[in-house]
Amino acid sequence: MKAVVPSCVKQERAEGPALFFGSEGQQRPAVRLTSHKTETSRSNAVRPKLKALLLALSLWSTLPASAAPISRDDPESSDPSSKGISTARGSAVVVTANPLASTAALAALKNGGSAIDALVTAQAVLAVVEPQSSGLAGGGFLLHWEAKQRQLSVLDGREVAPERSRPTDLLDAAGDPLPWRQATSQANAIGIPGTVALLWEAHQNHGRLPWAKTLEPAIRLASAGFLPSPRLVRSIRLAQRFGVAHSPAFQALYLPGGQAPAADQPFRNPALARTLKLLAREGGPAFYQGPLAQQILDGVNALQASEPNFRGWSSTDLSSYAVVRRTPLCSQQLQHRICTVPPPSSGGLALLQTLALLNQTTNLNSSSTAEPQLWRQLARAQAWADADRLYWVHDPIDGAVPSAALLDPAYIVSRATAMQGANGSRPTPGLPPGIDRYPYGRPDRGIEQGTSQITIVDASGNIASYTSSVETIFGSRHLVGGMVMNNQLTDFAFKPSLGGKPVANRRLPGRRPMSSMAPTLVFRNGEPVLALGSPGGRSIPHLLSRVLLAALVWNEPPARAVGLPHLSRRGTTLVLESDPPLPWPFPLQQLKSEANSRRQSIGSGTALIQKIGGSWQGASDPRREGTALALP
Repeated sequence: MKAVVPSCVKQERAEGPALFFGSEGQQRPAVRLTSHKTETSRSNAVRPKLKALLLALSLWSTLPASAAPISRDDPESSDPSSKGISTARGSAVVVTANPLASTAALAALKNGGSAIDALVTAQAVLAVVEPQSSGLAGGGFLLHWEAKQRQLSVLDGREVAPERSRPTDLLDAAGDPLPWRQATSQANAIGIPGTVALLWEAHQNHGRLPWAKTLEPAIRLASAGFLPSPRLVRSIRLAQRFGVAHSPAFQALYLPGGQAPAADQPFRNPALARTLKLLAREGGPAFYQGPLAQQILDGVNALQASEPNFRGWSSTDLSSYAVVRRTPLCSQQLQHRICTVPPPSSGGLALLQTLALLNQTTNLNSSSTAEPQLWRQLARAQAWADADRLYWVHDPIDGAVPSAALLDPAYIVSRATAMQGANGSRPTPGLPPGIDRYPYGRPDRGIEQGTSQITIVDASGNIASYTSSVETIFGSRHLVGGMVMNNQLTDFAFKPSLGGKPVANRRLPGRRPMSSMAPTLVFRNGEPVLALGSPGGRSIPHLLSRVLLAALVWNEPPARAVGLPHLSRRGTTLVLESDPPLPWPFPLQQLKSEANSRRQSIGSGTALIQKIGGSWQGASDPRREGTALALP
């Protein structure tokens, strides 16, 4: 059946992906949703055996409801059931957040699929088995290396504020921000999803397998069922503590009779199976125009009955959604070319600025993991980079973000000097070259949560690093068509102005909120040598900076690079990981800092693939249930 192409989406396509070593991240023409490719007989079906997939989880057990604390800083805690670090080596490697997703993605590669085919397969499976972190009704960023054409491109599938949005939508009657927990459940927190549009666009350009085949594993799991993992069960219980009274659909599916699913019984999501079948039959545009789009509109707009301040979505909100192709943000750091995603992501900019500040203040060439001073400097650099990104980053539709100026060598030197002379006070944003005033109000901090990472290299050398999210655990906890609806609009500043000035990341119709997601590729001598990304909310650039230090400076193998402890400087507080997979390399009393410190779990989920000795080696962060798999 022919796919329906939304008429309101721009019909002109960008001339092609951004070339490697492109300029500072800028907005390029929006990418329309295109129709089906011709499917050829050489496209083999992806048919992972359900029994084998279920057996992979048969020994997992549930955890007590108290296993994960409610924390606005880190609601997705590390997985206490983890049994070591999953690694794999071969000609093609997949690392995803769940063994079922990794198994299905590897099957796609084995059947002749590309990295993008495997990505679509993995993300669809994650929508079934890891709905607390990502899904079809969320958004994300894709960084893709096309080996034959030697092109690096960014696809922005971030959620968009609907046309009836107002800057004050998450304020109470007195003009104060809604309590965080309340805000996460609001219909006004749900953004127009971009995940399906991004996956479709990537598949249309780089897929080898038929679109419908890439969705088969997810359809089977949603229909026949799978054994819920301990992390899924724990997340359901945590969502229950967050509050689910506003969502009868969530309660019916995930908490029937008030109880989370049993670990030894197949869990099914028939509504999601029907949604996936429709998308398999009609293609990605069916999410945005047609019966499924109407179902989404009806489901979201029904929330007006219980939320009078919610003005609803229009059909244009969905039909006009467009993926945006952007130029990668690249910088020479750690003797490598590091490329990541530009604004509206702030995570990539913060990652590159953190590494630049650290390099300016530390002799990295002779450093090692056992130096507390280096870790202190890393924490400082994280906080100072955060001050800049939280102030300056916004949707580029409202004007260019000064990313290049914020990475200018002279500016980095000035910031490093200020950083070294500062006491324990909260860092403030700087004035990059060419800007002589502060045009925005200064937000205190940003808050983000539930996210998932997929990293894939296929046998042809194509690479996909993809970070996606629904925001907090299970997003808004609202369900439509079996899909978890995001609450990504909480990533906008709640207050649109501060000190008489507009906040850069303020909520406006048609805008994409600032994000910390930062899928990243590393090049040496023009060739890709490492791909990674991680969940972790606003700490994502903190986590990735530590992993890159371990891999590129300390020459740690992938397993140790992801398993070493994390630290995250958040304003005037230094968060130190408690019970990391690998021990701290020095007594923590040696890690003196001007910041207040606390110990807590840090729920990273890094998916790393690195080229070592002519082959690719993958490692999955043991803090979650991810798995690395490879072809010989």
